[in-house]
Amino acid sequence: MSNQLIRHRSYPILICTALLIGAVLIPQGIYGEEMKADPPPPLPLLVRANQTDTPASIAQRILNDSSKGWMIGEYNDRTTFSRGEPVMVPTAPFQRGGLTPDGYQTVPVLAYSDIGDSSGQVSRSAFDYQMRWLKTEGFVAITPSQLTEFMGFSGQLPRRPVLISFDTASHRLLKTGIPLLKELGLTATIFVATNGVGVKDSMTWDQIKQLYKDGFSIGCRGRSGRSLTRRTQTQTFEAYFSSVETELRLARKTIETHLDEPCLFLAYPHGDTNSLVSAMAAKLGFSAAFIRRPGENPFFADRFSIRRTPIDNRNDSEQFAKLLTTIIPADLN
Repeated sequence: MSNQLIRHRSYPILICTALLIGAVLIPQGIYGEEMKADPPPPLPLLVRANQTDTPASIAQRILNDSSKGWMIGEYNDRTTFSRGEPVMVPTAPFQRGGLTPDGYQTVPVLAYSDIGDSSGQVSRSAFDYQMRWLKTEGFVAITPSQLTEFMGFSGQLPRRPVLISFDTASHRLLKTGIPLLKELGLTATIFVATNGVGVKDSMTWDQIKQLYKDGFSIGCRGRSGRSLTRRTQTQTFEAYFSSVETELRLARKTIETHLDEPCLFLAYPHGDTNSLVSAMAAKLGFSAAFIRRPGENPFFADRFSIRRTPIDNRNDSEQFAKLLTTIIPADLN
């Protein structure tokens, strides 16, 4: 067959491909329909500070949300105000994607297996030091929802964000870790393997539901917590596919039944995934999924491969601090 004939037969494929790309890339309105510009962002509000006002108290009074105090502090570049002083209150994100002329923002996500002295865990004293260090250094603990809004370019994060997560629902976490987090005003995400809830040394569903009411995020880690990437030599693809679907679907449904809220976030069991598992997570309705691997999480990262850095007793204080990078230098002028 001649090269000329081969080229001719490829024309329909090329044309269809071009049309598909054009349908995606050509803005609506290119054929005479008037394009609508995005509305301008709402302007910040100008208020006067009271005698004892802080960014958090102003955020509570004006925005009905004290947790947004960091936005007021960063917008005004200060955290204390005198009585009668004018204060600008942003009512919308003013730095999407964490982009600045000097670089872009990245979000460290910490993954704790449990609090204890066993291999892979972190000691109570080390965990205490790490959480107090985060608070002292000005880190703000965020939720997975805040992270995905940031990654979707629709939300803004504090200058020093951190997402704290646990792959356990143990009594040790409930009795030692949770009280410290509450004391310091830090939140965290607990990824639950549903078959382990209520068994020996684990929380009950009532305790998990209370944590959710207290502001902690509850995510999914499958039913059994077993790796979903392992397919035995004797297992057919259909059987493997079905097992992955069942593991994630039933675990998600169980969590939603007990919390009466959508379960939107998944930590891949053992931190492992492949293309099938990630696609299944998206198909079943998860908004994002996390792997256990150190690395950066800028707004343009893959939402179904968000990196979590494992933390255990091998991390000393100096190493821990190095894991908390929040800005990647780059010339964006």
